[in-house]
Amino acid sequence: MQGVLNPNLSEQAQNLYEQFNCAEPFRHVLITDFLANSFLESVSTHFPKPVEEEMLSEFGDRSLKHTVEDLAALGEPFPRWNALLKSREFIGWLETVTGIPGLIFDPAYVGAGTHNNFGGQSLDMHIDFNRHPVNRLHRRLNLIVYLCPEWDVSWGGCLKLQKDAWDRTGHQQERVYPPFMNHAVLFETNERSWHGFDEIKLPQDKQHLSRRSLTVYYYSKHRETNDVADEHSTIYVPEWIPPSVKPGEVLSEDAYRDLERVMYRRDHYLQHLYKR
Repeated sequence: MQGVLNPNLSEQAQNLYEQFNCAEPFRHVLITDFLANSFLESVSTHFPKPVEEEMLSEFGDRSLKHTVEDLAALGEPFPRWNALLKSREFIGWLETVTGIPGLIFDPAYVGAGTHNNFGGQSLDMHIDFNRHPVNRLHRRLNLIVYLCPEWDVSWGGCLKLQKDAWDRTGHQQERVYPPFMNHAVLFETNERSWHGFDEIKLPQDKQHLSRRSLTVYYYSKHRETNDVADEHSTIYVPEWIPPSVKPGEVLSEDAYRDLERVMYRRDHYLQHLYKR
């Protein structure tokens, strides 16, 4: 882990384990100063630039998100990142922090790699696909490391972890983590790990910024019986009624457009479910 991660992380493993296993609404932990400063500077400088024709959603639609799964094609410093993620030392550290044995690295980075979300992009609350599409291993952990040089919570794009994404009562139990530079969120993936982020709304003078991260998923051959579910793809919960739509008020043009956008996305998602 030398040269890539903050050297203090090794001695923090037990404390992080306690935070991870006591966290609500499901097991997770926030780790600040995750990467070593020199590696952080290098990976930020060499972060891949977006390629428009590659910006597609999992359904094949045009997207405001750019993802690179083939890290080997990017050149330095990404091979060092890849070497760390598959190393026995780092996987052992993850197993210590999470208490999850037998973790397996995915060299194909299915759905992972580098993520770059631009203004206007959002991610509906969801639980992740629960089996690797090729080897059928159980998905167990997500690790997200943010590389945003500056960010304000008012710009949206903050990671939300929720207890129940179907709860529309306004009393949702959730934790919110802004994508601050060199912050990492490690969380367990199961049938209750609802997460997503609100639309990114950058100020006019910050349009050059984006929500950048390094992302990797870990798997295992087995998992606890009470956590095993039938194999499924990612399950989304579409956005609820927009805040601009209020009872007793005349529906404004903007509020109507907000409602139209929500309904379009809901219909679009249902269409893709039928195709599946």
